Amino acid sequence: MLFVPRLLLTVATATAMLTPRIAIESRRWNVTGHEVIAAIAWNHLTPVARTKVVALLRRGPPEAHLGDLESTSGTPDERARQLFIAASTWSDVIRNRAIAQHAYDRSNWHYADYFWKEKDGKIESLPGMGPGAENAVERIGAMRAVLAAPGADSSRAVSLAWIEHLVGDIHQPLHASTRVTPDLPKGDRGGNDFRLGGNPNSLHAYWDSILDIVEPPAGDLGASVDRWANIIEQRLPMSSFTAAELDAGVDVWARESVEIAQRVLYPPTLAEHAVPGADYKRTADAVAERRIALAGYRLAAVLNKIIK
Repeated sequence: MLFVPRLLLTVATATAMLTPRIAIESRRWNVTGHEVIAAIAWNHLTPVARTKVVALLRRGPPEAHLGDLESTSGTPDERARQLFIAASTWSDVIRNRAIAQHAYDRSNWHYADYFWKEKDGKIESLPGMGPGAENAVERIGAMRAVLAAPGADSSRAVSLAWIEHLVGDIHQPLHASTRVTPDLPKGDRGGNDFRLGGNPNSLHAYWDSILDIVEPPAGDLGASVDRWANIIEQRLPMSSFTAAELDAGVDVWARESVEIAQRVLYPPTLAEHAVPGADYKRTADAVAERRIALAGYRLAAVLNKIIK
């Protein structure tokens, strides 16, 4: 999907990245989406995993500035939680070429392009077109291996930050899907080239920022994140998912995203260069909340298995 950057950082972000909250334009589950996933995961980490993941992030390589994401205020427990949540956006922050952390940027890691088209009312997969050798599915596996190995804490800290982010990314349907049409024979780049009216101006950006579209954040972002995490966990508690869903592997996560994109994201009523209607927004909200809940629970399960 991401053949061109989907995250545009402002000049102000280069400075803001050294503060607890990061101003990022809506891309790849925006800040709200990623932080809600991390907040849900935090609620389901074991006490041992919580202690160890925070310690690991604090021991990240100096040039990665992972530790700089930690707040200087609050109780020790509040600071630990906030650092874990903020780390979920680090992989987007480092896309800024003006900062030293950009050396860690790998734009092609954020997605796994599964190409497909619709012909005579039927969906046809196009496996010969993707995904690339390095992609979100493959990288989650690779980063899990690094995190589980008895290697340097600096490398493991970077892998942890990537895992936090990529587990979220692959649950966003348009991070695993590229629709091919006669007008876009090379695909729509995960909905980036499906243009909408207004702001967000693409289907991809719309889905990335769906929580903020449903309820525009006002005031403290942290309060909005906490509220969304509570709402989603109340509506979709872990007990509402089967053991098979919770234990599924990353290949299944990606396949779920592709199937949702094929089945839900491009209805006949969705017109290009127009603002999606109220019915589409309600559907997108319901689908996104379920994907965010699953991402949070699955992220916790991954980390609890590795960090003991």
